[in-house]
Amino acid sequence: MAMLIVTFDSYSATINLAHTMKHEHFNQLLSEFAEQSGLTVNSVLVDQKELKVRLVQNASTSTSTDVIIVPADHLGLDKYANYSVIPDSLIADTTDKRTLETAKLNNKLLGIPIIQGNHLLLFYNKQFVKEPIENWQDIYSFQSSLPEEVKLVTWSFMEMYWFIPFLSAFNGDLIIDNQVQLNTPAMQSALKFVWDLNKQNLVDRQCDYTCSNNAFKAQQAAFTIDGAWALKTYEQTLGDNLGMQQLPKLNGEYMQPYYSTFVLAFPNDGLNGANKESLFKFAKLVQAEKFQTLVWQKLQDIPINIEVLNNLKAQQGTELSTLTDAIQFTKPMPSTASMIIVWEVLNKGFIRYGSGALTAEQAGLFMQGLAERSIANEGNE
Repeated sequence: MAMLIVTFDSYSATINLAHTMKHEHFNQLLSEFAEQSGLTVNSVLVDQKELKVRLVQNASTSTSTDVIIVPADHLGLDKYANYSVIPDSLIADTTDKRTLETAKLNNKLLGIPIIQGNHLLLFYNKQFVKEPIENWQDIYSFQSSLPEEVKLVTWSFMEMYWFIPFLSAFNGDLIIDNQVQLNTPAMQSALKFVWDLNKQNLVDRQCDYTCSNNAFKAQQAAFTIDGAWALKTYEQTLGDNLGMQQLPKLNGEYMQPYYSTFVLAFPNDGLNGANKESLFKFAKLVQAEKFQTLVWQKLQDIPINIEVLNNLKAQQGTELSTLTDAIQFTKPMPSTASMIIVWEVLNKGFIRYGSGALTAEQAGLFMQGLAERSIANEGNE
């Protein structure tokens, strides 16, 4: 756990903030933001797996968390967190209104989007790949021309966020009309397709996110699937060798990663508590021009402030446009309460199919049954 204390001179109020932003430049962004506000912000980086525990314990601690910055699907923890409902008056006129849909749970707005995107893209090394590709199968054609030590394509194979684009290409999704849909022909086809890539040595299942990221930075991979959040780091390491595009087509369909937002949310109904005035001020500042401009300049993430975004696109040229244009080939990540369970169950089924313990058909049945039982048990707690 890392801690950053950001101090502002003219205000005595203190905001305790927990975030899951592993971005190496995020603390720097908070530091620079400190100069424009009269608040003191105690900022703590929390592992996503520890967040639920922290929120459950939050009510009984003397230094409770006032605000969190997390992916919008974490709003599904509302049962434990008792998030404040966000009043319309706290949403800036300049906020991209479609981002608000990612921050709703049961039609209640529980978060304030501050960063959008968080979607996967295909990065490539121009030493080995001269121009964007159209179809997934085009990747295979580069294998014979690569030096022996260079991987063809890498991604965090065992993380289910990276599985979603393959599932989408077979017209599948995890939740449809608020119902879990894990036992489908699309799921079976996607499991077979992805694990066949591993069997054919086209991708290494043992190469996790750090391995994949490091291989591409070291110019030891021709392609990598990574998030918009990795752009700045790749620019610094690859320079002019870096290429970036939306994910290609597979089976004639665009691979659609999930699109999400990072949101501010207020546990223990903090917006209506003793720190209300400071929290309102903080919420307005992170939606305003200065902070939103820093979101791109420091993180190379996509602002939710439309005016800032349009100004930056006019200045930046193709890079930001590529990131934002790719969003139209994404789908919003569900923020239903059951998503946390669904991710865990999907991972179990994925591993059991890959190990040979279950067929694709058995894996679908196993996942659907486990998800339904787990969700029912959660509701009975």
